[in-house]
Amino acid sequence: QKLRIIPVGGMEEVGKNMTIFEYGNDIIILDMGLQFPEEGMHGIDYIIPNISYLKGKEKNVKAVIFSHGHLDHIGAAPILLERLGYPTILGRPLTLAMVKHRQEDYKPKSTNLLKVLPIKDIKNRFSFGVFKISFFQVDHSIMDAVGVILETPNGTIVHPGDWTLDKDRHGKPILNYASLSRMQKRPIILMLEALGAIDIRHSASHEDMHKNLTEIITKSRGRIVIGTFASQIERVNWIIQAAEIAGKKVALDGYSMKMNIEIAQKLGYVKVKKGTLIKVGTIDDYPDDKVIVIATGAQGEGNAVLSRIINGTHRNIKLKKSDTVVLSSSVIPGNE
Repeated sequence: QKLRIIPVGGMEEVGKNMTIFEYGNDIIILDMGLQFPEEGMHGIDYIIPNISYLKGKEKNVKAVIFSHGHLDHIGAAPILLERLGYPTILGRPLTLAMVKHRQEDYKPKSTNLLKVLPIKDIKNRFSFGVFKISFFQVDHSIMDAVGVILETPNGTIVHPGDWTLDKDRHGKPILNYASLSRMQKRPIILMLEALGAIDIRHSASHEDMHKNLTEIITKSRGRIVIGTFASQIERVNWIIQAAEIAGKKVALDGYSMKMNIEIAQKLGYVKVKKGTLIKVGTIDDYPDDKVIVIATGAQGEGNAVLSRIINGTHRNIKLKKSDTVVLSSSVIPGNE
């Protein structure tokens, strides 16, 4: 019997991340992401991985592991989990909460069909058939991201999911990956996310971004409109904290933005003082220099909140010359 690794998405493309690990009659799946359509794909809302390889093998799927909560890793989960007969799913608390939310959006009350196994501690270990699964923390732009170690009879695989090597202002790594050097079994395969690997430009550190956002929030004399990803929960939390220090109100706009922050609040990852968050329809009730709007659509998506604000079709927000608009996200390849 041999170990098979079958990437069904995410190879040589951005999005649709999904990898099948198969040994005999045991299958483990890592992630079930979607991909957004390119410019010429008219009438297509999103693209999901082709799982025809798993036809007739549905009962062999022992578990689906979700590395983190970005849509290119969990977005296709509701459709694919249903097609596979709802196998057991694993993930950290925030990731699983986001998967459940997408599942409920897909089909109301279908979350009752999910078999959920939370990774309560990064040191948790699980066994599924011949696979022994463990985890390690990775540095990424969303909370609760994990890398996965899969031990098999043919050897050990390390897959960090999406990861970064961010450094502080002194050049020291934010997260130390040295613990991987102390693995009991030396890995034979390392599967690395390579997006941006050949971009040699200097990247700003988390500290630089935090400092710059705080400065903008403190010094701007008009309203501030910040466009970012709804999944950038930690960054949205920074903005909310800086707003509270500056005595400003925050309006979240965009369905996914509001839902993600609500989920993070319930889990205790985001703590907001009473009265800080306001509805976007009430921003005119406050002085301009006391209002911050955090909106989805930083990639120029046609129907997203930021695009509607810019083209003047937003119901509540009309841009003024005194406003400051911030794009707080990197450009995803393909969205240039």
